[in-house]
Amino acid sequence: MNEKQIDELIDKVLKEEQSLPSGIDERLERYVDALIEKDSHNAKTISLTRKRSLYWISGIAAAIILGVALFFQTETTVPQPMTADTFTDPEEAAVAAHKALAFMSTQLNKGFDEVSEAGKEFEKVNDIINKPFK
Repeated sequence: MNEKQIDELIDKVLKEEQSLPSGIDERLERYVDALIEKDSHNAKTISLTRKRSLYWISGIAAAIILGVALFFQTETTVPQPMTADTFTDPEEAAVAAHKALAFMSTQLNKGFDEVSEAGKEFEKVNDIINKPFK
């Protein structure tokens, strides 16, 4: 029932019976308003309680998930294997190291030669471009 219907019913009763106490309609309205206010306050309290419970539950769940993830991460780490020497004879190791260093030196010299040639080409191009401005 809405407020208009309540007012109509009160007016109807007041017209039919004059023996009702004075001001009953105002008291009834105040009583209904108080009930509505109490009901809305209870609804807010319940909503706030639910939100707090949800925060607590989600926090606990997050902590559990983090704990499980850390547990499994520490369990799955595999220790790195120790490296072993590839040569048992020191002379053989020295010969292999000498060959590796010689190969690296040769390749490095080839790279330097190509960079030098490219630098010369750049100088030629710069001379051609800058010739009209000299």
